[in-house]
This record gives sequence, structure tokens and C-alpha cells, in this order.
Amino acid sequence: NNQSAQLAQAVTDMLQQQQDAIISAAMQAVWTQVQLWVQANNVGQIPTSSGHSTQYRFIWPEPQAQISQPFGPSTFWFEPAYGRYPHFHTGIDLVEPFGSPVFAADDGVVALVGSSSSGYGNYVVIAHAGGLDTLYGHLSTSLVKAGQAVTQGTPVGLEGSTGNSTGAHLHFELRINQVPVNPAPYLPPGAPSAFRG
Repeated sequence: NNQSAQLAQAVTDMLQQQQDAIISAAMQAVWTQVQLWVQANNVGQIPTSSGHSTQYRFIWPEPQAQISQPFGPSTFWFEPAYGRYPHFHTGIDLVEPFGSPVFAADDGVVALVGSSSSGYGNYVVIAHAGGLDTLYGHLSTSLVKAGQAVTQGTPVGLEGSTGNSTGAHLHFELRINQVPVNPAPYLPPGAPSAFRG
């Protein structure tokens, strides 16, 4: 009957709101920890490594991947709210086969390696010069430790499907002074590639 359908929809909506709040809290906890780490550890200027790309700040963390979800407002209910948007994807999702290597997009220092049953799952956050931080989420495993210096192209983890994930992929997120920013302008244009110009 109509009343049962309305009740079922109300319960579904409530459960989605609760799940949204859990995911959002897990993600915010990561960035709070990163902020504390950066404050306690002066990253300062990080020398550019030999072989670093000269034309673009970043390289693609998965050079053979397909983009499965772009940065920005989303219609997926499981993406938490951000700003004025009810659902917002704070990074770019890249898909390669499960277990594919994930590479540091830029030189930096590993600020945080962690795991959560919701949100980013297994993740690595790298602090870069200029107030930039990159996050590599949903990893099957990490290959680096907090405090470790990395150069552009260093393997930091393997693609997985941990946390709030619907299948094997990499969530690649850029924050500048704690604000999510579309990483596309920092990457070689177009689809993911091995370009390092």
C-alpha cells in the first residue's frame, strides 16, 4: 500500500543521511590529522627531484587509468555534502586493474598513512610545497610510511576497493590549504597518460 511505500522511502532516506554523515566525518577526520601533522612538521620548500616533470606540477598517479568520476557536484547519494552542494566528489576517481601501482603525483613528504572502514578506506596523504596535499584513497595496501620523503613517481600504494568504494579504483584528491581543488589543471591534459614533460 501507499503508506508502506512512504515509510520504506523515509527509512531509506534516513539511512542514506546517516551513511552520508559517517562518510563525511571519516573524511574530515583524515584532513584534521593532516592539518595537525603539517603544523607540527614544517614541510617548507621541497627540492625538485631529478626527472621531475617540467611542464606540469603533477604526473598522473595511474598513467593507464580511465577516469570513472570527475571532481565536482555529484548525483551519487553516497558522496558527502560540500559547500552548497548536497553531494560533491572532492577528487578524481581513476580505474585500473585491482592491485595496479599508484604513484606519487609530485615530490613531497608522506604526512599520513591510515585506514578507515568508511570514507577513504586505506589511504596515503602526501604534503607538498606551497600548501598542497594529495590523497590516494581506497588502496588495497600502502607502500610508504608517514614521514617518508617521496619523489614524483614513487610507488605509494596499490589500487584497491577499501572504505566507501563500489569497486576497485583510486580516489585522487588535491587540497590547497585544506580546500578541495580540482587536480586536473595540475596534471597533463586529457586522459591519464605516462607524460612527464
